Amino acid sequence: MKRTEVSFDIETIPLTIRQFINGATIYDSSCSEHAKTLFVSGSERAFLKISKRGTLEREYHMTKFLHQHNVAPNAIAYESDLDYDYLFTEAVSGEDGTAELHLENPRKLACVFGEYLKMLHSLPIEGCPYGNRTHELLNDAQINGIDLNMLNEFSYSAIDNVVIHGDYCLPNIIMDHFSFKGFIDLGYGGVGDRHYDIYWGIWTLNYNLKTDTYRDIFLDAYGRSNIDDDGLNYFTKLNKLTD
Repeated sequence: MKRTEVSFDIETIPLTIRQFINGATIYDSSCSEHAKTLFVSGSERAFLKISKRGTLEREYHMTKFLHQHNVAPNAIAYESDLDYDYLFTEAVSGEDGTAELHLENPRKLACVFGEYLKMLHSLPIEGCPYGNRTHELLNDAQINGIDLNMLNEFSYSAIDNVVIHGDYCLPNIIMDHFSFKGFIDLGYGGVGDRHYDIYWGIWTLNYNLKTDTYRDIFLDAYGRSNIDDDGLNYFTKLNKLTD
């Protein structure tokens, strides 16, 4: 994760968050055009994410929920003004899944990546603030003009029955030499269908490792008995239709 020291006018952010970063050294670690992410090194080691108003509320609530299960950092503060959302989250020690020390051992990476997804999907769904993620995904697809009848070729009914990450990609898991530290960037999560995350796990391994060689290691580590081939094909097609 690249970090570039920057000057930052803390007077532009809400007072409740300003108190945490007064006197801190600020680094830009943004990796998305949709949000600015700042690493704060001071009395708190944390990340401040700034994005369009209304876009970070879900991430805040999902991070708080999963922090209760010790699989996500603590969301310290969330505020909004007329234009922007501000999410202040503790920094988890370690590196994300795209760090060189992880990519240089792709077999182990694919294995633990599958194991940690199985761990996430094994969490209790009670208390999750977003309980119908699959319905949301299908509804969004219809709004965007996708004919869901194209999915009828699969003998599968998508369901909401596990806690999903919603963007299960290598940059969104923090590890310390493969030891799990936490999931981040949880703004697409909720109770949904496991095959949605499994699809993205396969996609990111192929994208970041430049090969599909490690697909089976990932699926074996997750547990083949928990994977419905039609379910995986269903979400593979859905994601390709909505690209």
